[in-house]
Amino acid sequence: MAWIDAGPAAAAAMALVFGGTWLLRYYARSRVQDVTGQLAFISAGIFSSIGLYQAVWWLDLVVHLILMAVITALIYEILMRRRSLTQVASRVQQRHVARELLTYGSLAAVLWELGEWGGYFLISPEIGVGILDSFTDFIAGILGILGTVFWISSNRKSQ
Repeated sequence: MAWIDAGPAAAAAMALVFGGTWLLRYYARSRVQDVTGQLAFISAGIFSSIGLYQAVWWLDLVVHLILMAVITALIYEILMRRRSLTQVASRVQQRHVARELLTYGSLAAVLWELGEWGGYFLISPEIGVGILDSFTDFIAGILGILGTVFWISSNRKSQ
């Protein structure tokens, strides 16, 4: 539907949304995490399809911040399930988990920007890219990652 209505760039965005929503469906620990993550992913895809990023200049930054927070929380849930990490951990383990989340989250933010550039060159020049756009998107994403790492770390310490 996105391809028919808004073109290949919107279809590519919705394909990424589809993947993110299914990962959340499988790995989210709570219904709240699942629903809020689903809303964030789906909203981002819809904003792309209707051209809202071009109409509201700051919306792209907000979406990068929120989605990188959601993606980092999702990475944490995957690590918890795959490695059987415990909620209660020593300080060393907590620092290790925080460092891992910062690393994987930052890698996801870089891959996102590379994907935007790839989409620009391979799918459609409608995808807005540029040095300033990529830099500010990355910084917004890092802020979302840091917020999630801080939230997870403080929750692990309190338990």
